[in-house]
Amino acid sequence: MTAMNIQLLFILKRLAAWGVKQEVEMRFLITFLSVLMFAGLLCAQELDIGALDSAARSARGQSVLFKRPLSQEEQDAAKAKREAEEAAEKARREALRPVNLFGNELKIFAEVNGEVITSRDMQNRVNAFVATTKIPVTAQTKRMIIEKVLQAAVDEKLKLQEAQKNGVEISEADLNEGLQNFAKENKTTVRQVRHMLREAGVPEEVFRSQMKAEMAWSRLVGIKARREISISESEVRAAVDMINQDKKKQKYLISEIVISQKKAKNIYDLVENLRHDPRFELYAMQFSESPSARGGGNLGWVGKDQLAEPLTQVLAKMKTGDISQPVKVGTDYYILKLQGIYRPGIDKAPSTNEQEVRQLLQSQKTEALAQKYIRDLRNKAVIERRV
Repeated sequence: MTAMNIQLLFILKRLAAWGVKQEVEMRFLITFLSVLMFAGLLCAQELDIGALDSAARSARGQSVLFKRPLSQEEQDAAKAKREAEEAAEKARREALRPVNLFGNELKIFAEVNGEVITSRDMQNRVNAFVATTKIPVTAQTKRMIIEKVLQAAVDEKLKLQEAQKNGVEISEADLNEGLQNFAKENKTTVRQVRHMLREAGVPEEVFRSQMKAEMAWSRLVGIKARREISISESEVRAAVDMINQDKKKQKYLISEIVISQKKAKNIYDLVENLRHDPRFELYAMQFSESPSARGGGNLGWVGKDQLAEPLTQVLAKMKTGDISQPVKVGTDYYILKLQGIYRPGIDKAPSTNEQEVRQLLQSQKTEALAQKYIRDLRNKAVIERRV
């Protein structure tokens, strides 16, 4: 499976959306007209009230008038289910509260090119992670969250160091605008974001520091991309030809979470969490080690010949909406979510837009550049973990 094919085939999902919308609107219109015709027939005929009353009494619906009383056994089962749901919700709320993972003693957790990350830094960042993602700290997620937060803290140091080295500065005005954009994207207000941080026990300066690192990194990558990346007409034509050829093959619309073997200690716990939390894309963004993580793990439409054999075998047994067990391929574990299946000759193939293909190629190359950039910084850095 090549990265270029994966990114290019994502266009099929977007271009297919128009056709789906038209089909839904047509089905709605047919249903609406059917209701009107049925209503007309009722008005044109003499109603048999007795027959309607008999049918209503025999139906096992939710009508209060005709509802059959629950047996004691059914009442007990309903009560047990309600109590279990309440207990689960209480546990979820508890898990979203600020946590104290490292005690009150201030320790050096790690060091990055001479700059320290303390246990308090880690504590604040774990609480910020939980507050912004709503992924709770549980027995299943605790280790993964700590590792994710530590890597993010290390990368934050590296990005800010590299930005300073290259003369890239982020002003307070930039940060204020970034905070407003964050609130807008999450359909809330800056005031509510600040309230959320206080409730989570996270100092605002910690959140702003994380934003500063990402904004500086975005500018750095943008500068580097403008210098080094170009998209030729031949590349666009080749990509369009590839998409047109792929329209003749069966494809899967899938998302992935990729965890390296050395970090996969809790991989089955992660799958169990995904069975109860529908936010697969959010978990992919936070935990997946694949370049697709930035897009929520979305690979777009992928043909069988683009996947490793173990993944193809698993997908063949899955239904739309299913999440796979971890599948080991090489030194990595893959968790797949099947979003849909494209069947040539049955499903309508969308047209190909060259401008969108060009944008996808640009995005792919920029992402690859950013990944290499941060890898190089990590490899050159002196990183020492103390805890």
